[in-house]
Amino acid sequence: MATPTNLVRERDNIANYRGVYISMDELVMLRGAQVELDLRGRKKAMASMAGLHRSSFRGRGIDFDEVRIYQPGDDVRNIDWRVTARTGRAHTKLFREERERPVYLVVDQRQAMFFGSQNAFKSVVAARTAAYFAWAVRSHGDRIGGFLFNDEEVQEVRPKEGKRGIQNFFRILLQFNQSLDAGQGLRRSSRQRFINALQGLNHVVRPGSLVVIISDFLNYDDITQQHMSLLCGHNDVIAVQVVDPMEKQLPPSGVYGFTDGQRNVRLNTGPHQLRKDYALRFVERQSELKDQLTRIAVPLIEISTADSVAERLRATLGLRTAKGARA
Repeated sequence: MATPTNLVRERDNIANYRGVYISMDELVMLRGAQVELDLRGRKKAMASMAGLHRSSFRGRGIDFDEVRIYQPGDDVRNIDWRVTARTGRAHTKLFREERERPVYLVVDQRQAMFFGSQNAFKSVVAARTAAYFAWAVRSHGDRIGGFLFNDEEVQEVRPKEGKRGIQNFFRILLQFNQSLDAGQGLRRSSRQRFINALQGLNHVVRPGSLVVIISDFLNYDDITQQHMSLLCGHNDVIAVQVVDPMEKQLPPSGVYGFTDGQRNVRLNTGPHQLRKDYALRFVERQSELKDQLTRIAVPLIEISTADSVAERLRATLGLRTAKGARA
């Protein structure tokens, strides 16, 4: 899918460019997909995902409730050793969940995301992914907030619950997505804005929150890793990486024309060594990213622009039907 050069940018016409831009109608429509992210039942889903080697997700914030006699199946980490020693019988602590907790969605809308060779641009796939999480958050009664960023700015969305929360988040998501412009030309993705978003999040996030970071993770390095590590200290973090098939391997042998809206280039994808080196670089980058996230126990979900976002989330996070059966 070539980057468009002459898009009509009025909001009323955005729907004409499905896959290039997101629309409010599409974000709302995703609620009716008859699927619900099972955020409360993450343990089993996460167990098979790369990166989760240290602990299961904490779930909602919890408050101490009471102590009772230990029963088979209780988490041994919750044994109250003082009461156990005093009574001579194993006792375990019980906790009650908080009624709701903040969920932060961090969404990358940098210019490098304004690209796609299959069903949609990476920026649109990121927005759709955020929408699925947002609707799940609302259905669980949690508060939705986040940080959205592009190459120029970072904007915080303060957590709110219910209709106000999701409307506020979608409004700002649309602003960032629809401000992407082929006329800006292709630029090196700004690592600093990603770092700024993580810094801002670390300043405001409440311990025990769930954080979902949706990006292509270009320019992810040791500095970004440090900020991610701080975030993971007291919160649950999921990394969702949006990729395009053309980033993994070159298209079939031939001479192709590409444009960033300002410049035009032609590329011969025929040479075998070129194709081999190109594919190898992606594998190496991907391996390094997975290793970095594994060290801080962050699961990584990869979603391609060729994928159905719902199907991919269903396979990795246990997306369920409204009746509770796995779809």
